Amino acid sequence: AWNAGGGKLVAPAQRMVDFVEGKVSSSLPDCSYLPGIHSTSLKEVLPGFVHHSLKQAFKEFGKKMPGRHGARSYFTNEAVLVATESRTSSPVRIPRDPETLQHPQITNLYPCAEGAGYAGGIVSAAMDGERVAAAIHDVLKPS
Repeated sequence: AWNAGGGKLVAPAQRMVDFVEGKVSSSLPDCSYLPGIHSTSLKEVLPGFVHHSLKQAFKEFGKKMPGRHGARSYFTNEAVLVATESRTSSPVRIPRDPETLQHPQITNLYPCAEGAGYAGGIVSAAMDGERVAAAIHDVLKPS
């Protein structure tokens, strides 16, 4: 991803239809990802089986969601694919009490999600965040 992003902190990106057709996008629209995106072939970034599966899925999605009653299809070159989010786990785990979810030695510190070693991706981080938020709520709620 680093090389495909031009050796900078920008993320490799490609328009959806261009991805399926195997073309490098000649231009990309503005994107909310900062510091930005760089047009490249995501085939160079993704494992072959992932690239193939996504290519097939986008084609099928376009057939099943063609856009009706004046609505645009979801399979469009206005959709931009930004790569790549990788799943990793923190090499360390900050201790926390299994019941209170607080750090065992620092009151009111709630180690949570990926950085603390309790998640390995966006979904598991969100789930851990909900669990910790509920634990904090239980401590703060009036009796």
